[in-house]
Amino acid sequence: MVVAVTCGPSYEPIDQVRFLSNTSTGELGALLATTLQQHGFKVICLRSRLATYPIDSSIAQVVPFSTNTQLAHSLKEISKEHSLLALFHTAALSDYRVEKITNHHGEVISSGKISTDSGEITMTLQPTPKVIAMLRGWFPQTLLIGWKYEVDGTRKEAISQAEQQIQKYHLDASVANGPALENSFEFISSSGMKSDHHSKSMLATFLTTWIEEMIAKK
Repeated sequence: MVVAVTCGPSYEPIDQVRFLSNTSTGELGALLATTLQQHGFKVICLRSRLATYPIDSSIAQVVPFSTNTQLAHSLKEISKEHSLLALFHTAALSDYRVEKITNHHGEVISSGKISTDSGEITMTLQPTPKVIAMLRGWFPQTLLIGWKYEVDGTRKEAISQAEQQIQKYHLDASVANGPALENSFEFISSSGMKSDHHSKSMLATFLTTWIEEMIAKK
């Protein structure tokens, strides 16, 4: 029984020493991977190189990634090598990457380390490809669970965003979380089932049980 978990923050380079990223630690993904492993699943954990929360040494396979593109490549390769029962996409991926950097004259800067001597600079960002949009094509028979982190809005609005994510990307479930939900976790399945959880460990246990039940129904 092989499952995969993505965890931690991706990053997109500005130059060779700076990058764009976010504050994710990879804790939830690490806890989920450990819980799944303890329940007899073989876990492939695609873990960000920037993840700070330690990963259990018992995890069957850990695949490091940095950028969204690198994660996408690894997932595509895994789809060719394994028939996954489930994929939990908990990783916090970058929404933008650097297209170009220009100085105050409008000249493009290309340097291993941009110097402050360049003065004021302008970064042009472009949206990154949505990895979640590629998953169903690579994993047509896999149970896919997405995450929807919402900062603004109401709890109802955050849950609605997760429901829209399920429909848009053909997922089996999504987990809404973030400040909009007062940092709790709301699980929503494609069938309309909902379940609220107030800690990462509780959520990890629930998701593992849910997957076991879904597999038993097949």
